[in-house]
Amino acid sequence: MPVLLFVLVIGGIAVFLSLRTQRTAQDPRASSEDGGPLPQRGKPTLLSVAATPLEGVRDVRLAAVILMIQLVRTGDSVSAAETARILALMRAPLEIEAVADTYERAFGYTDPHRPFSLVADPLLPLFQEALTEAERLQFVEMLASVAEAEAPANDLQREALVRLKRRLLASLALIGANRAGDA
Repeated sequence: MPVLLFVLVIGGIAVFLSLRTQRTAQDPRASSEDGGPLPQRGKPTLLSVAATPLEGVRDVRLAAVILMIQLVRTGDSVSAAETARILALMRAPLEIEAVADTYERAFGYTDPHRPFSLVADPLLPLFQEALTEAERLQFVEMLASVAEAEAPANDLQREALVRLKRRLLASLALIGANRAGDA
């Protein structure tokens, strides 16, 4: 009996490793360069709801590209005009050198069926920590220009931008209120 149990456990481990290796071979993004976990494909599990892969993103420029793609991908596929606008913004003002690689990586973090706020919320602390007020406003303007690359922004995009701007600037208002109260 113990031998049979041992064989079953070893067989299970071998199958798991085989499937994991096969997935890695099919998806070259299976190892994350920024140290964070990769976006998961398939149905969400309790673990994926509790801790999203976006929390592992530490590069504010990658996070910016993720939100630009998600903003236009939430309601529709990304058009050629939107892609061109995102790529142009990646070159300047974001000054990303590996534009194609960064775009592909950011695209992997997005989902056509996920609401923008579910992608933006885990990234908010990164933006709040890394960006000044002027940079935050510039970032919201960048997002608006991406949303309007092909046509005027739709209702979902406008609401997402208003919510993001309010949340990005709310932390600055709290800091200002705290400083005024301390004086």
